[in-house]
Amino acid sequence: MIRVAVLASLLVCGCAVPPRSPEPPTTLKSPFTGYRSARYDDPRWWLCLPGRKDACAGDLDATELRPDGTHIEVRDTPAPGSDQVDCFWVYPTVDLRPWAASHESFSDLGSMTVATVMQAARFRSVCRIYAPLYRQTTIGAYLQGEAARAPYRAVAVSDVVDAFLEYMGQYNRGHKIVLIGHSQGGEMVVALLQRFFDHDPAMRERLLLAMPIGWPVEVAPGRTTGGTFDNIPVCTQHGETGCVVTYRSYDAHAVAKAGHAVPTAGRESVCVEPSTLAHGTTTMSRSLFGVPGHYGMPGWLFALQGEGAVRTPFVMVRDLFEGRCVSGDNGFRYLAVSVKDGRQSPVDLESRWLHGELGYHLFDMHFEAGDLMDLVGERARALSDRAESTESR
Repeated sequence: MIRVAVLASLLVCGCAVPPRSPEPPTTLKSPFTGYRSARYDDPRWWLCLPGRKDACAGDLDATELRPDGTHIEVRDTPAPGSDQVDCFWVYPTVDLRPWAASHESFSDLGSMTVATVMQAARFRSVCRIYAPLYRQTTIGAYLQGEAARAPYRAVAVSDVVDAFLEYMGQYNRGHKIVLIGHSQGGEMVVALLQRFFDHDPAMRERLLLAMPIGWPVEVAPGRTTGGTFDNIPVCTQHGETGCVVTYRSYDAHAVAKAGHAVPTAGRESVCVEPSTLAHGTTTMSRSLFGVPGHYGMPGWLFALQGEGAVRTPFVMVRDLFEGRCVSGDNGFRYLAVSVKDGRQSPVDLESRWLHGELGYHLFDMHFEAGDLMDLVGERARALSDRAESTESR
């Protein structure tokens, strides 16, 4: 129903193909108050906006698969999230055409909706979610390398920059910001961080967390900066803010194939363990996987096992997976994922789709779903506590 409603609103107005996003004025300064985008000023070019019935407002109920073999349904209500924290979400590659191109058509929002529901909608309980529609690079351009991707990447970045400026100009209102993206969405988050935050102390003060999950981020060996970013550090401590959380997931029982993710000579990959930051343990607290058939999710890509007669759109397991950051060759670091006990994993981790260069990339955010939300929620609560303390004085 969500997909139909959003799609109808686009088609009625004949907005299947957007205009080109212009470069922002060179005189524009942060915090960009009052900026108006020719496109993103129109709510139709947002997949998610707070308080609206859209891709981030649907059914997120989950069936918990317990260690003793029993099931219990866990209800998820669309809570408003923190009124002091915004999550700006950029969805991953959803255009799977095998040749280099730019995804220009928005006449069907099904794939964007699935990715957003599976990976980001649940953050609505800890923040207010803003998710723009944007022209993106096809999977084929990534397979062909950086040169093939470059012109289409530039188009994607221009859209995301335009959307972010509209968000800052019209919606932010001084709130703390969490930037979240996966895969190509993570690449877009990195672009935003480099352009607007890394060399602007005022914007870094607004940054609660940055999560470019599944996209390579680099640092100088033994440091938290000095690679992808000059001033934005990697998160290393409980409760730390203004820092980056990212990782790439691979099978702990096989040698990870880094491929294009090998870091630049003299640098190393960033790998952060969200569960360790959130709870002081490498055990992932709550992992959530979509059930095929819900929200149009394809069974061949997200086949589940052992879920039985599940009626909810998600299944959840607690404390089943463990993720440790380990070092591979040439400075490549990654999150090595394994099953902790004798329980069956809801996803078939032996699938050949999960043992190539990308490893467990499809499930980067699914494994650590609970811990990533807890990282945001903990910091949102700290802000609320400080605000209440200030008001009571």
